Amino acid sequence: MTRLKIAIFISLLGLTTLQFAYAAGCSMNAGVVNKNAEAHQESIQKYSEKYGVSADIVKAVIAIESCYNSSAVSPKGAQGLMQLIPATAERFGVSDSFDTSQNIHGGTRYLSWLMKRYNGDLYKSIAAYNAGEGAVDKYKGIPPYNETQQYVRKVLAVYNGLSGKAIALPVVSASGKVSTKLASQTQTQTEIPAKVYPKGKPGRSGWEATKAMAPQLFKH
Repeated sequence: MTRLKIAIFISLLGLTTLQFAYAAGCSMNAGVVNKNAEAHQESIQKYSEKYGVSADIVKAVIAIESCYNSSAVSPKGAQGLMQLIPATAERFGVSDSFDTSQNIHGGTRYLSWLMKRYNGDLYKSIAAYNAGEGAVDKYKGIPPYNETQQYVRKVLAVYNGLSGKAIALPVVSASGKVSTKLASQTQTQTEIPAKVYPKGKPGRSGWEATKAMAPQLFKH
């Protein structure tokens, strides 16, 4: 009986690990992404139009965040299709992050808010979706976190495939400088010594400061 319980535990642990790794092994082909998005097309279209966000950006974020796994949960507690952490879900009026329509509503509204905050800068907006506004503000651009840098590249690569656009992907030099090119302008992020780079991402931080600046976005 003890061996059976151990075997069941190991199996469940394997399934959990697989769930966390699901998005990493997911196809980013535009055709596959569009096919995966079909079941949620109504919500994606509805909220992208409501909040003025490209439906293709929403599709790309979902693909990278969860690979359209509506029950996905990250080690940091992010939930559902667009991987909303509880604070972000509350901030944008989502009571159930596993309800796909609510999740897309909250995630799209957050993307719209970020786009306005950063004056339409896709690089900063997507980076903030992953690492938080606090990190983007601190580094005045894409933070020097490997996960966030790769996240921005992946989201924009999928977006380019879906939309047919050719937005340049961020290029990270060995010294950590991030260069991007958008609308014929080169934007170069301030170089920061590699020895002070934090490892991994800090989580979607900065919401406390945002709450103080825009309390109307939070439930009371």
